[in-house]
Amino acid sequence: MTSSNEFLKNLVNEEKQQIKAFQYKLVSKWYWFLIFGILGLGGGLMYTFYSPHKYQAKCTILVQNESNALRGKEFFDDDGSLRGINVQDHIGVLKSSSLSKQVLINLNWNVSWYQKMPFFNQDLYGLAPFYVYKTDRRENPNDFPLFVKMISEEEYMVRSDNTILESSEISYFEAKGKFGVPFENEHFSFVLEKNNDVIVPLEAEFFFVFNNMEDLSVQYADNLNVTLEDLKGNLIELELKGITAQRIVDFLNELSEEYIEFCLSEKNKISRNTIRFIDMQLEGVVDSLEQTGHLFSDFQSKNQSSNLEREADLAMADLKRLEEEYALSERKLNYIRNLNQYINNSVQFSKVEHHLQQDFGNELVNNSILSPSVVDITDPGLNNLVLKLGELYGKKEILSYSVKQNEPNMLVLEKEIRHTKQSLKENLQNLLVNTENDLSSIARQMSGVKSKLVRLPKMEQKFINFKRRYDLNNDLYTFLLKKRAEAEITIASNVPNSQILDRASLMSTNQVGPKTILNLIIGFLIGISMPFIFIKTRDYFNNTIGSIYELERETSLPVLGVISHNRHRKDFLVCNRPRSGITESFRSLRTDLENLLAENKQKVISVQSVMPGEGKSFVSLNLAAILAMNNEKVLLVEADMRKPGLNRVFGSVRSNGMSSYLKGEDAFDDIISQTKFENLSFIPAGPVPLNPAELLANGKFKGFMEKARIQYNYIILDSAPVSVVTDGLLSGKYADLNLFVLRHHFSRKEHVNYINKLVDKGSVKNVTILLNDFRANGVDVKDFGYQSGYYKDNYLPKGKI
Repeated sequence: MTSSNEFLKNLVNEEKQQIKAFQYKLVSKWYWFLIFGILGLGGGLMYTFYSPHKYQAKCTILVQNESNALRGKEFFDDDGSLRGINVQDHIGVLKSSSLSKQVLINLNWNVSWYQKMPFFNQDLYGLAPFYVYKTDRRENPNDFPLFVKMISEEEYMVRSDNTILESSEISYFEAKGKFGVPFENEHFSFVLEKNNDVIVPLEAEFFFVFNNMEDLSVQYADNLNVTLEDLKGNLIELELKGITAQRIVDFLNELSEEYIEFCLSEKNKISRNTIRFIDMQLEGVVDSLEQTGHLFSDFQSKNQSSNLEREADLAMADLKRLEEEYALSERKLNYIRNLNQYINNSVQFSKVEHHLQQDFGNELVNNSILSPSVVDITDPGLNNLVLKLGELYGKKEILSYSVKQNEPNMLVLEKEIRHTKQSLKENLQNLLVNTENDLSSIARQMSGVKSKLVRLPKMEQKFINFKRRYDLNNDLYTFLLKKRAEAEITIASNVPNSQILDRASLMSTNQVGPKTILNLIIGFLIGISMPFIFIKTRDYFNNTIGSIYELERETSLPVLGVISHNRHRKDFLVCNRPRSGITESFRSLRTDLENLLAENKQKVISVQSVMPGEGKSFVSLNLAAILAMNNEKVLLVEADMRKPGLNRVFGSVRSNGMSSYLKGEDAFDDIISQTKFENLSFIPAGPVPLNPAELLANGKFKGFMEKARIQYNYIILDSAPVSVVTDGLLSGKYADLNLFVLRHHFSRKEHVNYINKLVDKGSVKNVTILLNDFRANGVDVKDFGYQSGYYKDNYLPKGKI
């Protein structure tokens, strides 16, 4: 449990150190953030200056409670009661793309003119230099810019760019055209005329596009913001933003007018359908009335008969009454059967539902849902059910603009429609049985009256028949005219249930963009984020050893410490600058080595590295010097015979060395050189041999180490890089300690793994690690105590070295 807590504690501390190290990287590059922050502010200011202005226009619509519709006989029975409204349905209609498309058509926004600016295209709404008219010869591609400039009072130049559309590829072309004359090529056909209200300079270039009304309507519907000013009220606020103030004002005003017209059209739809149905019935009734009238007049003229006997009058009156009742019952029966067929036939209802906004056509005349009062069916239950069903389908149509088919509101509405249709079916079934019984009863009574009339004189019988037919058609004609008048009164008395309270205007339009402060903030944030992203990305992909904590995380081998960065470009620093920070780091290393090798009287230290350039020779040289300064006899051996470099530091010009000793050409004492520093001796590598590895393995190097241990307290071996050649591993076998040097921000983490593998395989023993060329950040300075100002880089007096 203790080890687990200790692990978690170390993990937290390591994460804190990483965060501190990254924070220091950010702070150390403060000037990057300053420069890019200023550049970001400049970019935000330029964007604000060159961006087009953005305006916001508003208008307000009041949606009132709608009174019961005046339909048929209910015109005289309206109790003036109010029905509730669903304002969300009205909002859905206002947001619909179909309504926006109709607005665009009304405004005739088929073509848009622009003028190129340095950073945007300026909309020339209301200032179009030319008028464009389409022709019927060819369909012009949408959203394709055509550049136009006037070259004379009669001619213009039109050109295009290479553009690939979804349907075809339009290559570059340039051609002349005449004003008022159709311009045609393989893709375009239009007429261009000058706008006399706008002064167009010669050679000034403009461009126009034929708008895709479908896409443009969807764009306007998406940009339109429709909200309730008060959740409990019926005030709807329409808000639209755009770069041209007059354009958005015109759109909002036309949208409001079209919306009110749409609402009024929906209220009058049933009445208009009723009028059209009656007009079609009147055509047949008028023909029958004229025909029976002529026959009746001719009969009276020929027979000089205008008055009948009392009995004939009574019989005719009874028969007329019964036939009127029979005709009315028959109409009721047909209405009930047709209505029942409509309910059972989903296709007919689908047609009615999908064509509610189209004009009343021949097909829909016979399929229209009319009020039962039109055929004198006074059953209040049936009347209410039919009207309710029509209202539910109207509500479904409006709701379909704003919600999907499977949303809860639509599902509830469809359930209510099914329930209403079921109730209507049951009511119709009862009425159908009663009406059929009435027809049978009336038919029996008519049969009795006709039998009575048979007994009348033949002339009187003909007179009764003619008069009966005439009166029947005349009464039906009067009845239809009455119903038509009622429907027209309903249309005339209907008023929109919405009205415009505040129209959009240029005076009420506000400029909402570009927002200078917001653009400056965004530009500044983008500016300072660039160096942050760069530093973070570089840090993420940096696989070198960045701190002592990263090194300890990669290996379980002991890490003795660090050697500070050498900023003086000198090799012998411990003697030249005894009070510098780097010299103190070597003193700390010396102390650690003394404690680590306290049991050994003669100590052999092999300074190793994985790759060249990690500072192995620099550490060997200064480590030997700092040990010698502590009154220890030190022998520095240049064991890297492939690429020696210490000769240059000591200024040695000797031709013998370790290679000549291992070959047997020189004795032990002959290759030792005494340096200028007290207690420090040096053996150079000697001439570069052809086979350094074989020389180290021939057994003489072992004898060399035995002799050296007798004469010196410390033997420092400057070995060759172990990942390049095996020389370092061979010399490291005779060392009491193998000190691997890794360079800060140079050695990669793979080098540490390579050392771990060597230890695991047993290729090298007694391994410790030293981090060289350490550039301390704010965190490491605090941890290792190398605060600026404590150490001073003073040279020794001249003549000491």
